[in-house]
Amino acid sequence: MKRLLFTALLVILLSSCSEKVVDDKITTEAISKVPPEIGTTISPMSDAMDRGQHDLSRNVVVDVSHYKTHSVARGDIVCYEDNIVSRVVGLPNEKIKISNGQIYIGGAKLDAFYGSAHIRGYDYEHFKGSDLEEKAKETLIEEIFKKGMKEITVGSNEVFVIGDDWSRSNNSTFRSLAMKDLRGKVVGVSK
Repeated sequence: MKRLLFTALLVILLSSCSEKVVDDKITTEAISKVPPEIGTTISPMSDAMDRGQHDLSRNVVVDVSHYKTHSVARGDIVCYEDNIVSRVVGLPNEKIKISNGQIYIGGAKLDAFYGSAHIRGYDYEHFKGSDLEEKAKETLIEEIFKKGMKEITVGSNEVFVIGDDWSRSNNSTFRSLAMKDLRGKVVGVSK
């Protein structure tokens, strides 16, 4: 009986010590090839979504009517302003914080392929081993992989967006965005 109680107590303690996470098991890294006639084809004005394959550099197909019948979801790639595309990481009324290149939502770690800093598809470990000149690598590690942002609350009619390549993301691809400013959802690239 004592052993059973000890085991139960240990399980409770270990589970309470584990880090809370928000996960996205639905969004994939793959960019679909789609017929151009299912949306509007654009050429993005930034390479902030480049994960190393240049998938979203041109012939990006945007469904401009998607959000008339669907809610915005975490992981969606959205188009706004003059053909800027970014990924939705924060939803209305959520608290977003970045610490050491990791996104936190309501204090919970965002566990998704886009939940932490990347440069051209490289995560921190792979980037450290890249063949980039050491001084440049150290600078980028400091600026990108150790990036922080104080906690903010996303407005009730806003989403928080970030480009997948944090070294290419700036104020237009790393910010809160009014839902009314969304032009549509990126559904893929033209076949």
